[in-house]
Amino acid sequence: MNLFFFQRELEETFRRNNFESPELESAYIVSEITGVPYVELPLFRNRPLTSEEWEKGRGYLARRLRKEPFQYIFGWTQFRFLDLKIGPGALIPRPETELLPELLIRYLPAGACVCELGTGSGAISLALASERPDLEVWGSEVSVDAFRWSERNLAALALPNVRFFRGSLFEPFGEEKFDAVVANLPYISHDERDFLPENVRDYEPPEALFAGDGGFALIERAMLEAPSHLREGSALFFEIGETQGERARNCALRTGFFTKAEVLPDQYGLPRFLAAYREPPVRGDSPTGNRRS
Repeated sequence: MNLFFFQRELEETFRRNNFESPELESAYIVSEITGVPYVELPLFRNRPLTSEEWEKGRGYLARRLRKEPFQYIFGWTQFRFLDLKIGPGALIPRPETELLPELLIRYLPAGACVCELGTGSGAISLALASERPDLEVWGSEVSVDAFRWSERNLAALALPNVRFFRGSLFEPFGEEKFDAVVANLPYISHDERDFLPENVRDYEPPEALFAGDGGFALIERAMLEAPSHLREGSALFFEIGETQGERARNCALRTGFFTKAEVLPDQYGLPRFLAAYREPPVRGDSPTGNRRS
C-alpha cells in the first residue's frame, strides 16, 4: 500500500466515526509514521509504506479512535520553538499558553530570575530559558508524573539556566525572591468536567485541570503567597479562565503588594491572562504615593 491509499483509508475511518476533521487526523498519522511533513504529503502520494509503518499507523488509529490525544500517542508536542516530550501525567500545553513566555520575555530585564508554579512538562520555563539565555528560571511541580516529564525535557534540551523542584507552588523555593512569577495553574471548575472534550476529560491529569472554588482556589492561594517571594519592581503573569478576569484582578490588588493589575487577551481575543505589577515607589515618594514635603 502506498501513502495516498493509506491516508485515504484512515480519512474514511475517521469520517465514519464522526471526527470533526478527518483529513487532518489522517494526515497527522501518516506524517508521523513516514517523517514526511504533513503539508508535503501530496508530493509523496506514491511512496510505498513499509510493513512497520503500516502497523504503527494502524496502532495510532486504534488509539485515536478511543479519543486519546495525538500528543500522547506520538509522545511529543511543539511549544513555541521547542519539541517537547509529553505523555500521560502531564498537561498538554495549549497554543494560547505560548503567549505567557512572550509576556515575560518583553517584561524581564537582563539577568532576571523568574519562577514558574506548576511547571508540568516544563514548557513555559524551558521556552523562557531557551529564548532568554540571560535569565535564571526555577520551576516547581507537585505531581510526581508531571515532574518526570519536566526533567526529561530539561535533560533533552540541556539548558543550563533552568532548575526544577518537586513541591507545591512556592514551597520548594524557601526564602528565595524572584523578579517575576508565572503560572498556568488548574482553573476549571469540577462542575464543568462533563462538558470537556473526551480527549481532555478522559486522558489529561485532573489535578492539572480542576480546582475548587469554581476553579479559582489554587490561583488565589498562589497570589496570596506571591508577595513573600517577589522583589520590588516585580510582576506576576497567570493564565486564567475566561470568566475569572475581574476576580483575579481584584485578588491581586487585595494583596496590597501589587500596585497595578490588568487582564490581557489571548490570540483569540478571549480574556486569558492576569498581569499584576509591583511598581517601586518613585524616589521622594512616601509609601502611600504622596509626595514628601
